[in-house]
Parts: sequence; C-alpha cells; structure tokens
Amino acid sequence: KKARVEDALHATRAAVEEGILPGGGVALLRASSQVKPKGLSDDESVGYQIVVRASRAPVTMISTNAGQDGSIVCEKVLSGEGNYGYNAGT
Repeated sequence: KKARVEDALHATRAAVEEGILPGGGVALLRASSQVKPKGLSDDESVGYQIVVRASRAPVTMISTNAGQDGSIVCEKVLSGEGNYGYNAGT
C-alpha cells in the first residue's frame, strides 16, 4: 500500500515538473480559440476549420459520453476563467 502512495507521489511530481496538463482537452480547446484566421487561402481556411473542430473534439466527446451536450459544454468552458473546466464525473 505504501508503494502505491509513493508511486502516485512520484507520478504527480513528474507531471508537474514536465508540464503535463490535466483537463481532458481544455488546454487544447482554449488554445484553438486564440488562433485567428487572417489572409488564408480557401484551402488554408478549410484546414483551419478542420484543426479547430479537432481541437474541440476531446471536450465534446468526454462531455457527450457523460450525457451532456458537447457543444454547450465547450462554450461554457471557453467562457470560464482561470482553472475553469469540465468534470465528467459529477
């Protein structure tokens, strides 16, 4: 039992030191909302839209699998500030 606690502590320390982000895609969702398309060709615009949709996919799927409307959860997460996110377990 003590070894499990030590393993968990080591994993947590490693995650903090190496910059692992918790949150089921929230960081990706927020990052994608900050990228603005300017002066894109038609093909580049299509690619941009694909990347934006793909960036929303983790939060959308997690919330949909939890019985919520994924698009609404994405909008709530984007409008939240600080460490605001979505907890699929509650």
